Amino acid sequence: MDSKKYSTIAISSILVLVLITAATTTAIPTTSFKNVLAQEENGSLQDGNIGMSQDQTSGSESTAFNPEEIIKKEARGLGDADFGEVQQVTGEFIVTQKGTVDKDVFYIPKNLVDHFDGSTVFFTVTEEEAKQYKRD
Repeated sequence: MDSKKYSTIAISSILVLVLITAATTTAIPTTSFKNVLAQEENGSLQDGNIGMSQDQTSGSESTAFNPEEIIKKEARGLGDADFGEVQQVTGEFIVTQKGTVDKDVFYIPKNLVDHFDGSTVFFTVTEEEAKQYKRD
């Protein structure tokens, strides 16, 4: 049991290091990563909050939102990846739909939300990586 706990701590530490390194070498705001990590530690990602607490903001970008606010909002990823529009928020996923005739539906995990600026939900996933979250 203890080895499982230590491996979880080791993986979490590596993830934090990778996220901080990525944030310092790219234009991704570190406050978003810190907010997600803090929420993950206190378990608030499990209770319906997506990405950030209600009172946090980062410069001109708002990170305070609730699930109802992001419905029908644009969804984007890294490298200007287009995931269409947010259709619904489930327990663990944000469901987006791209296209009207040939529809692509993505079930993107909530923990991949970077921030919400009031009109667009930004994810920390590329278009190529998002293929694993695509469903028919």
